[in-house]
Amino acid sequence: MNPLIDLALTLLGLQSLLALLRPPATGFLPLSLGGSGLLLLAAGLQAWIANAQMAPLDATAGFYVALLGALYLGVGPYLREYLSHHEPRRAGLETFLLPLFAAAMVGVLLSPPGYTFLFLWEGMALLGYLLIAREGPAALAGSRAFFLASRLSGAGLLLALILLARKEPLVGGLEHLVWAGLVLGFGTKAALFPLHAWLPKAHPVAMSPLSALLSGGMVKLGLYGLYRAQGWAGPPPGWVGWLLVGLGLAGAVYALARGLAEEDYKGVLAYSSVENLNLLLAALGGYFLLASPFFWLAFFFHQAAHALFKGLLFLGSGALPAREISRLGGLHRLLPRTASWSFLAALAAAGLPPMAGFLFEWYLYQGFLAASQGTGALPLLVLGVGVVALVGALAAVSYVRLFGLTFLGQPRSPQAGEARELGRFGQLGMGVLAGLLLCLSLFPQALLPAAAKEHLRLYPVLPLSLALVALGGGLVYLLSRKPRRVYDTWDCGFNALTPQMQLGALGYSEQLLRLFPFVELKAHLFRQGLLDPPRVRLEVGDWLLALETRLALGYAALAHRVQRLQSGSLHLYLLLQFLALLFALGVVWR
Repeated sequence: MNPLIDLALTLLGLQSLLALLRPPATGFLPLSLGGSGLLLLAAGLQAWIANAQMAPLDATAGFYVALLGALYLGVGPYLREYLSHHEPRRAGLETFLLPLFAAAMVGVLLSPPGYTFLFLWEGMALLGYLLIAREGPAALAGSRAFFLASRLSGAGLLLALILLARKEPLVGGLEHLVWAGLVLGFGTKAALFPLHAWLPKAHPVAMSPLSALLSGGMVKLGLYGLYRAQGWAGPPPGWVGWLLVGLGLAGAVYALARGLAEEDYKGVLAYSSVENLNLLLAALGGYFLLASPFFWLAFFFHQAAHALFKGLLFLGSGALPAREISRLGGLHRLLPRTASWSFLAALAAAGLPPMAGFLFEWYLYQGFLAASQGTGALPLLVLGVGVVALVGALAAVSYVRLFGLTFLGQPRSPQAGEARELGRFGQLGMGVLAGLLLCLSLFPQALLPAAAKEHLRLYPVLPLSLALVALGGGLVYLLSRKPRRVYDTWDCGFNALTPQMQLGALGYSEQLLRLFPFVELKAHLFRQGLLDPPRVRLEVGDWLLALETRLALGYAALAHRVQRLQSGSLHLYLLLQFLALLFALGVVWR
């Protein structure tokens, strides 16, 4: 294995050992987690750019190792700041588990398909569950959803890997069964619609640096698995590509509309992750169908961009005094540096030029437009251009709403007026991710392998950036020379305006949500006291969540019936084990 990766894994192991011997040991996280991130970034980029072919660190694994390394490089210093406010015993356990979780993700990337891969995959899921569950009773539902999704993912991968372990060729429809298991296993981890329901429940309740690792890193391993599966199981059948394109585009629209109805700051970020992941799955499906270099470039480029800007946004959420958007506001005065980092990340997430999110949409447009040159049903992919345009518009509205209601205006609650900026280690962690995001946006050609630079023409990012800076500077100069006149805000006949009269989270997006019938808004009148004036409260209903609730109740009823098998009968246990052995032999028997 690469000596840089060996040293990085050693640093992570030593950090966990130190957390056991001398808890909480949070002061060493910038060196262990951040230092290992720097080593992984260097090793991964070297393999990716040089288009390495040597297993286990070939070009594909190198890209994802570098992606994880960039996240660790920013999260390491941030964790030192973040965990210093936790109770020492809890901080010690988290300092012990987090490096193991980080090492398990790297181990998944370096393992061949088989039981070692499945063991590390399940170990990564178990560590993630424990870290989420440590957040207390409020995280119970989210940790359970994460655990059940991990079981579903593991079941799909177990089915596929058992069939791949056969030495005979996959004939007689077995290749379709293998790909069904791979799509179920990796698609669940990558939040493929409608298997995404666990993500908006789990990521918001996790602590902010863990949310950055989950959304920026762990879910990308589902994308890695689906891409890598071409070498494990052969070319995917046509239905896999169409399934990923169809569900991916539908899931992106659904997630953005559902995110516009979300009041929780981290909940909006979670739904945005679902949107980005489903767009990436659609790009991968298009690549399976067309083998277009534009889909390939969009798939890899946006994974790096999404890891950086979503990791930065989740780290910034750790400085917020509350998670409800309607209780925030005016934080740019109290948190100027956090607001600056979040604004940069929001520009990329909204797909505005010249940031990395805009480049992803540009390459995705080119890929779908290239489908018009195909035969058969392939030209239908051109319809994806309209869906991507709708997703881009909704993403811009979503992040204008998120950033504007959080950082602009006036504080809507006393709690918002008591916000305090993070210390130097927290700012260092966010600054590292912001710097990497800015470099990726301005110099995207640096991420391309040497062989790909000869065949792909990139969008002229740097000239566009300079033109936008010159245009913005000119507008600021012209506006600064005009005379200023200050007026009071029109008070609509009220005696005095209060911060609570500003638009709330649902008030901002209510009219737009009326266009999407699957999101239901219900208005309710309530009073906080007998003498208080009545207020209107909007509640959000979702048919998909209602369906999920019914399925969960049905599953609970089935599990209750299955529990009758736990009768304590040794004969029954032996019979079940014998039947399971017969099934396994029947699958692998020649």
